[in-house]
This record gives sequence, structure tokens and C-alpha cells, in this order.
Amino acid sequence: MKHSKLIQAGAIAALAFSLFAANVAAAAPVAAAATNIQGGNAYLDPQSRDDTVLLLVDHQVGLFTGVRDMPVAELRHNVVALAKAAQALGVPVIMTATMPDGMWGPTIPELRAALPGVPVINRTVVNAWEDPQVQAAIRKTGRKQILIAGVSLEVCATFPALSAKAAGYDARVVLDASGTFNDAKRTVGLQRLAGAGVPVTDYATAAVEMLRDNTDPKAQDVYAALDMPFAGLVWQLHSAFGKQ
Repeated sequence: MKHSKLIQAGAIAALAFSLFAANVAAAAPVAAAATNIQGGNAYLDPQSRDDTVLLLVDHQVGLFTGVRDMPVAELRHNVVALAKAAQALGVPVIMTATMPDGMWGPTIPELRAALPGVPVINRTVVNAWEDPQVQAAIRKTGRKQILIAGVSLEVCATFPALSAKAAGYDARVVLDASGTFNDAKRTVGLQRLAGAGVPVTDYATAAVEMLRDNTDPKAQDVYAALDMPFAGLVWQLHSAFGKQ
């Protein structure tokens, strides 16, 4: 009886080890994929306001009408808030649109109003990274971390993110400032990004990660840009008690 129990325990231990080894093996490609040419790991390296450029791709009126994976009003709020927060932090913003005089229409007016001094780079290629003007604008900043948001997620955000990563940049996608046309497309985009080791973040997390310190003189402007109701209440209380 004791011998059979020992055999059973050994079998369980062997099974547990094999499952552990399988999990490690499955995780290894993603961990390796997350390492960029500079040797950093995009999952571990913090987003830096001094090394980040924000790329906004195809936030166009026509494409917004097809978004179904999140409320259009929420998407509009999030991308505008992200753009304003980037400006508050001194992060350069690059906007591009696909044939705005054609079927997709112009960039949404709320985003243009939030970025009055930022031109929209018009292009015809699907992958924004393949447009020479877009690449030149990114390279001109001298920055190596690229935050990307686009409509649609699986094309306009994912394609340039993969290309930028392949070129040695630390590319990350802002999920809730991107949108797509159904849940299947959202799943496809997220799986492809994960397989390539491209991290996904959200608009507020990206901004506060770059802010880093709530005593930073820019903190109030950043939180105001993010336009989160609870954050506004906190700042009102802070201001009120700070005057006493």
C-alpha cells in the first residue's frame, strides 16, 4: 500500500512539473517578443514622457460610425482626453488619416479642436508606418516609445505597432482610444498584439504612467485633460482643503 502511494505521489509530481514546464514554454515566446532591439522589455519599462510620441491613426468620422466594440461617445472622449493629456505632458502628437476626402471622411472635429496646431498627415497606404511622411515625423522627434491608437484596432493600430516594433521601437497600443467593428475583430487584434509582444494599455493609465508623481506641477492639467469625474472631485477637494 505504501509503495503504491509513493508511485501515485510521484506520478502527480511528474504531472505537475510537466504542466509547469508547458506554461513556462508557452510564456517564453511572448517574453522574448517583448524585448526590443535596445534590449529593454516593453512590459517592464515604464512609459516615459521624455521618450514617447503619440500616434493617432484614422480617427475619422466615417470610421467612427462603424465602431461597435465600445460606445462611440466613449471612444471620442478617450482619444480626445489622451491627446490633451499628451500635450499637457509635452509629448509630441502625430495625426494621420486615410484619404479624408474620400469615403472615411475627415478626422473627428473634437480631436482637431483639441490639437489645433497639429497637422493631419493624409495618406493612401493602409499601414500608417509605411507612409514616408508618418515615419519622418516620428523619427524627427527622436523618441523610441510610440503610443498608438487607431480605428480600427486590428488594422490601424495593430499594423503600425507591429511594424514599429520590428524597426526597433517600443510600441504600445491604447485600447480604449482605439475601436473596431465587432468583437471578433477586437479579439483578432488583441491576440496578434500579444503574440508579437506589444503591450496594450488604456488612455488614463498611459497618461498617469508618464506623469509618475502627483506632486508634479503638470498633474492638475493632466487630470483635467483625462476628464474623469472622480478625479475632478478629488482635485476640487484638494484645492478646497489646500486653501484652509
